[in-house]
Amino acid sequence: MKRTYEKELVAALSAGLAIIVLAWTGAQAFASNWIDSLGVLSVWFYGPISAAAWGLLSAISYVLIVRAQRHNPALCPEHEEATRELRRKTCELRKVPQCIEFVDQLERDKLGALMGGFAITIATWLALLSFAPHDWLDGIVSTSPWLYSLASMVVWWGSAELMYWGFRHSRHQASSIPDAH
Repeated sequence: MKRTYEKELVAALSAGLAIIVLAWTGAQAFASNWIDSLGVLSVWFYGPISAAAWGLLSAISYVLIVRAQRHNPALCPEHEEATRELRRKTCELRKVPQCIEFVDQLERDKLGALMGGFAITIATWLALLSFAPHDWLDGIVSTSPWLYSLASMVVWWGSAELMYWGFRHSRHQASSIPDAH
């Protein structure tokens, strides 16, 4: 059975997002005068531009990842699948999961929860920054960015945990596969 390129897609999306976040962080840290010269534009202006750049950078990342796989067979999904099958055959029977689909579901649920938690975090920030009063936004500038980073990580972690619990709970109710937890 051939594996789809889900891992490559997620890696490319993550790389594109990391580049965008680093670019905005770097621009604010090292070119704040340039950011200020842009004026106070709505998040609805910066959002689509950032999303388009994220899409473009993710597409470029995906092409580079797939291209690297062609040059190095060890990175190829088929090699990974063959290695996984070989490990499964040499592993002690008690360590082999009873149902491979269950392990795949767990991986998909974890990945979906992480991506969903991140989406909730970004949507929360967009909503706060779009609809907050201007006085409140002026107060943000005097607060340490580390506080916002910590708050973002807590929101991301919490929402990812809730989403993972929801995925597992709904899947457990709809499936005949026993839950390992």
